[in-house]
Amino acid sequence: MAKANPILKELKDAAKGLLFPSETDAPVAAFAWPGAAGPPDESAVRTNAKVAKGTPIEQTTLADLARTIPEESRGDFLPLFALLGHHLSGTTVFKVGEVNIDVYVVGRTPDGQYAGVKTKVVET
Repeated sequence: MAKANPILKELKDAAKGLLFPSETDAPVAAFAWPGAAGPPDESAVRTNAKVAKGTPIEQTTLADLARTIPEESRGDFLPLFALLGHHLSGTTVFKVGEVNIDVYVVGRTPDGQYAGVKTKVVET
């Protein structure tokens, strides 16, 4: 059995109660995945999130994702974004699907796992 990732608890605590602003304000949830060589990529997302072949995946940056949050709500996300930046390397945002989109913010932990947060957004 894999050892529990201490960063996962911190991410869960930072994400607790956060709703990502979109047409449907969705909760933000922390996750940890087994790591692989190199930074997180589309293949890692497809494998770990069980994304069907052919489902579109768009890669973007955390800064771009942050700009989609209304200014009056951004402050609520600053502790989470700071934690992601402090504990994870190569942090990348993956948007999976169309219209009803799963969003994964994934980076590499110091022990080589992938970890981050996920939510849903609606883009019409």
